[in-house]
Amino acid sequence: MIVAVLLALSSLPGCSSSEIPFQAPPPVEAARAAGAAGAAGAPAGPPFRLKPAGPGEVITGIAATPAGPDRLIYVEAAGRFRELDQAAPIGDISGRLVSGGELGLLGLAIHPRWPTDRRIFVNYTFREGRQIKSKIASFLLAEGPGGAVDTASEVEILRYDQPWPNHNSGALAFGPDGMLYVAVGDGGSGGDPRGTGQDRRDLLGSILRIDVSGPVSGSAAGGAGNYRVPADNPFTNQENIRPEIWAYGVRNPWGMHFDGATLWFADVGQDTWEEINRGVKGGNYGWNIMEATHCFEAETCDSAGLVAPVAEYSHREGQSVTGGLVYRGPSIPALDGRYVYADFASGRFWTLDPAGGKPVSLGTFELNPSAFGQDRQRRLYVADIGKGLFAVIP
Repeated sequence: MIVAVLLALSSLPGCSSSEIPFQAPPPVEAARAAGAAGAAGAPAGPPFRLKPAGPGEVITGIAATPAGPDRLIYVEAAGRFRELDQAAPIGDISGRLVSGGELGLLGLAIHPRWPTDRRIFVNYTFREGRQIKSKIASFLLAEGPGGAVDTASEVEILRYDQPWPNHNSGALAFGPDGMLYVAVGDGGSGGDPRGTGQDRRDLLGSILRIDVSGPVSGSAAGGAGNYRVPADNPFTNQENIRPEIWAYGVRNPWGMHFDGATLWFADVGQDTWEEINRGVKGGNYGWNIMEATHCFEAETCDSAGLVAPVAEYSHREGQSVTGGLVYRGPSIPALDGRYVYADFASGRFWTLDPAGGKPVSLGTFELNPSAFGQDRQRRLYVADIGKGLFAVIP
């Protein structure tokens, strides 16, 4: 679903100079939000505003440096690296990738020991002959503010085929265990015609977990060899299962972040349902047996052993979920400890209490949210596909 909107909006200008207007939720949803907050009467609007923070087009990944110079780096699908408070890009690999629609530079993660280890990691699509592939690669990021990405330092970590040009996913995140988690879509088309979500013989339709703590010589199955498979991955030494897989049964994860030891990710639905998930080691999230909590293209199905989403919403409220993160920032108490996410097509925002309860709709903004991120102080940012990067402020 996301591909049609991406194609329609990818030519929009890349920066907005004014705050984004808010549209209040419908009365029933506003009353529900007020009740959830313990307020008397419907809320006037969300507890935040969206302030322009930086330029960009089709921003797909946002990451903060963990130590050293305090920098917020973000990437555009076209292949450019940008930094908050820097007017010009700090790197460009557009000549190495294929972009447009759901293709391009799709994920970013900074090594947790940066700047001691100056590697940053990306996920991008490229063409090898007629075959579209995804590549996980590292680059070196110079230490000082505005320091460039050394595009000559690329080291390939892993590559895999993409049968179709959609559902490429691409999110990257380092866990508190130091491992790199990789979101991999089901390979595209529609309805998962190859059944990759349930097929663990390849990497598609999965969340991977790999060790990139240092260069590794030799080769790993299907990759360039510059990673190790952690010994405690759930499917190591099992026949006909790729050991890199940490969880599976996903369609097109879009937005993946850790809150402490808990992995959160959204999964874009097919025609009817969008979902929010918590990561479970070895978990099967059900695609294409189910779409969220509903049997997919069937009256009945066997849901035994499947991991149900934490939250879902129908296409009456949106069409393509953009996963966010659990807010633990300093300036918006009403969001503290709540998972914040949005819909790419409708611009609707929600919050969700990780401890339980129903999602609370905050209404819609005139925005097509493509990515969420936070800086080192845990201040929240959201990107619009054509208007650039926005700071979420009180």
